[in-house]
Amino acid sequence: MRDVPVTDAHDLYNNLTNGHGFPPLGVAPVAPVPAMVSFDIEWRGITDSAKVVNVMQNFRGHFLKTGATIDWSAESANFAFQSESPNPARNLYSVIGHEQNGAFFHLEADDE
Repeated sequence: MRDVPVTDAHDLYNNLTNGHGFPPLGVAPVAPVPAMVSFDIEWRGITDSAKVVNVMQNFRGHFLKTGATIDWSAESANFAFQSESPNPARNLYSVIGHEQNGAFFHLEADDE
């Protein structure tokens, strides 16, 4: 994906408060600004898989460990970032999965 328009909210608190910060924790207000991101993800083979079921927490998921890498960049009027070149040898793990929780949770025949 190239040049995807996004809003840069600076940090999580400003994102959740629409730029009002969080004064009790010393997070100053920062107005969101338009930005662009680009990324290229390469998925490389499944190296492991796991099925997780927790009935008490209404959660189930099936997850695949892969050798994925990503090249990422972001740019706004006053800031630019470019990740280092992807290096599969430095990848500790990459996981992709499908989960169900809350109202979407249901037991399936193979759940224990």
